[in-house]
Amino acid sequence: MSSYSDLLDSFAASLDDESRAPAGLTDATRTHIEVYRNNVRLNRIAALADAFTHVVTLVGSDYFRSLARAFVIATPAASANLHDDGAALPAFIRGFAPAADLPYLGDVAEVDWLMQRAYYADDSAPLNRASLAELGPDRFAAASLRFSASVGVARSAKWPIADIVAMHEGGPAASLDAGGQAVLVWREGFAVRWRAIDGDETQVVAALWKGSSIENALSHACGDPNSLLAHLFSHGLVHAIVEPENGKH
Repeated sequence: MSSYSDLLDSFAASLDDESRAPAGLTDATRTHIEVYRNNVRLNRIAALADAFTHVVTLVGSDYFRSLARAFVIATPAASANLHDDGAALPAFIRGFAPAADLPYLGDVAEVDWLMQRAYYADDSAPLNRASLAELGPDRFAAASLRFSASVGVARSAKWPIADIVAMHEGGPAASLDAGGQAVLVWREGFAVRWRAIDGDETQVVAALWKGSSIENALSHACGDPNSLLAHLFSHGLVHAIVEPENGKH
């Protein structure tokens, strides 16, 4: 005999997969399972629309609902938490034939997803600046950084994703010929923030993310990296600083 937990798992699995029938299904209840499936789809579509606001603005609500419906039918929910749904949507959009004439849409969706993830990320206490005062120049250069949980970087090799996002937040019209851009995303308090970062800054952040020392990471910068470092520390993007032998400070 199946346990109650097994029955719930079977029912939940059947909501994402029409080929599966939940355990205990009878002829009298078989026709009603589609009602539950439809409710699950509608809830997922609504959650995706709330998460991917710039994509919705670009394509319109009706188009997005059709896109999101195709996604939820093709992609099982990642978890029972609707806030976790959508991690796979940028990649899905890139392969979605009806969106082929909007080749930048998947990269914009990447920014939206990082903003969604940032909003719901666990709290991370920013680095106590007094810790920096304890380090001399040599110890600081040899140390590595640990970013707060909300921090993320979206990169587009071809499309001006920062300009597109800024345009839909009241900025000037974006030129698709402007070339690839990167966006740094984080949360301050309850507000999600973002900043465009140039190629040098993107390489520095990528190196820091991988655990490179500050000195090695800054070697990727052709210009003055002080503005980026000041931004990382002053906006609370750094959670901890780690020395090679002494651990966290």
